Amino acid sequence: MPNARKIMGWSKCSISVAEATGTTTMPSSLTSIGTIKDKSSVLESQDGDALSAKATGGVEVAHEEQEGTFTLTTRVIETDGTLEALLGVGSVSSGNVDVFTHVPNKDFAVKVEPKNVGAFGIEAPLATLKYKPGWSEEEGNFVDLVFNILKVDEDPTTKWYTKVKKVAPGNG
Repeated sequence: MPNARKIMGWSKCSISVAEATGTTTMPSSLTSIGTIKDKSSVLESQDGDALSAKATGGVEVAHEEQEGTFTLTTRVIETDGTLEALLGVGSVSSGNVDVFTHVPNKDFAVKVEPKNVGAFGIEAPLATLKYKPGWSEEEGNFVDLVFNILKVDEDPTTKWYTKVKKVAPGNG
């Protein structure tokens, strides 16, 4: 039997956010973060701490791996103040963007949706956010967003995030 065709989650994606509910439930309405720079979005896990106990002579007698972290990083290009207002770090005034802080004072829910129907994205109901604006001659104005995806509580049965399969419009 031939292998089934793989539906890839690569290529173009969209990312949307809303203020976190503080539960494992995603908010009912999320807002796009704007235009994402090509090939700038990365969702990756990092190893947690490793604990080990050694007996005399350096012999390891116990070992345990701690839960790591899960981070989404992306670059949004040429923001116009809409993103800053959404994140609570700034506002638009007379066509300009007044930035008050680089540290959002709230947690967010974040969703990554792939372009391809049948591919998996994620929904994370709780994440902290780093807002890092910048500018370069090559890229113009940009904002790097770093979401550190958190568990709502320490209960091992509480979901951390959900891998969500994209469905065709009108099918789900």
